[in-house]
Amino acid sequence: MPGSTALKPTNARVIFLPRPMGIFVLLIIMLALAAGAVRQEWALILTGAVFLALWAYCLVMTLLLALIHTRRVRRAFIRITPREVTAAATVGSSFAAHSAAHGLAEAVYSEGEGAAFKGKILQLPGVLVRCRLLLAAKDGRRIQYDFNPAETDPHFFNVEKRGAYFSTHDEFAVFDILGFFRFTFRLPVENNARLLASPRAVDEPQSVNARAGESTLKPEFTIQRTDNLIDHRPYVPGDDPRRINWKLYGHGGGLFVREGEYEPPPQSKLVILVDTEYDRLLYRLPQARRGIDLLCENALAAALACVESGMDVLTGYCGGVIQGAIHNEIHSAAELATALAWPAASPLSASLHLPAVPDGCGILILALPRSSAETSAIDRFLNSSSSRPVELLFLCDASGDTVAYTERLAAAEVCAALYNQRPGIRARVFGE
Repeated sequence: MPGSTALKPTNARVIFLPRPMGIFVLLIIMLALAAGAVRQEWALILTGAVFLALWAYCLVMTLLLALIHTRRVRRAFIRITPREVTAAATVGSSFAAHSAAHGLAEAVYSEGEGAAFKGKILQLPGVLVRCRLLLAAKDGRRIQYDFNPAETDPHFFNVEKRGAYFSTHDEFAVFDILGFFRFTFRLPVENNARLLASPRAVDEPQSVNARAGESTLKPEFTIQRTDNLIDHRPYVPGDDPRRINWKLYGHGGGLFVREGEYEPPPQSKLVILVDTEYDRLLYRLPQARRGIDLLCENALAAALACVESGMDVLTGYCGGVIQGAIHNEIHSAAELATALAWPAASPLSASLHLPAVPDGCGILILALPRSSAETSAIDRFLNSSSSRPVELLFLCDASGDTVAYTERLAAAEVCAALYNQRPGIRARVFGE
């Protein structure tokens, strides 16, 4: 969930990693020198000495460059802009240092922009300096991007998969081109999600029949046919235009409506929940990730269609909370898409719960089929909301082979049949 963006410290600041190639080459050098000394072969001794000098140069220069950059790197971090993107988009990253007298972000970044590293990055022949951006979602998706901090141009990388990406640390590395040695500095990162890759809405959204707020709708009032001012009141935005008394408007210029409701009828509200649990008998983790992506894409399409029809839409997912109501504003689509970047695939578990839904809202749940009789988040939610109507859609995706798809389709049909036996539940199956 959105929260503090303060940088969190890392446990280990500097890591020295002698590479396997460096150790192997050192052993060969020692063997060549020993064999040359024993057999009095100067060719072996000379070859070993040359490679030893090269090996020593890589060690000394890598260590020297790491020491030179130590102070600067301790005040550096990597910033990703923008934080909210659509999956399959290109994102920029920048490397920056901050002044110890100021806050981390405020000292080097203006609003919405990154800043380049202040000062030139010193590099030595045969020794490279690189930054590594490390991102991971809760379901194991990873993004790794390496770039040269000495370049002042923006650095861009592709985000192909939807998800909320976190980091434990980033890296600033100094290493030789032969792969003998590597010094790695761990850079602090933000506490919260650093990148939110939202889904794209499917082209053809599923029809939504979930009841939304009928219990709170006020009855229709009959229009009174009279010109008596006592039976009229000033027009309120949202009133039925057919109730405006145009004769009074012609006389006085003000808009009055015939007596009836003093407030416009409330908008309908719909809560769309994404069940992120998957059955390990039907899905492997990569297939489950794709299945949850499809759920989010269909949920976004359904939400946008409902918003266009004038409904307020809220979203939620297993382990999350209900996220803000949408009032048909211009930024509604972006808010809905960003909210659906958070769901992450997780196996059936007794610890996950769907969030509680406010009263007076229609409920739509999108889920993957399951063949296990293990109690799921959907079961726990329905048991706690037994008196409320719910529409339940099971997505049977075609990822994997034909046999797997057939098994999922059969499981989805069984799930729909079982849940349709519960009062107030309308379960359906749809395929991708």
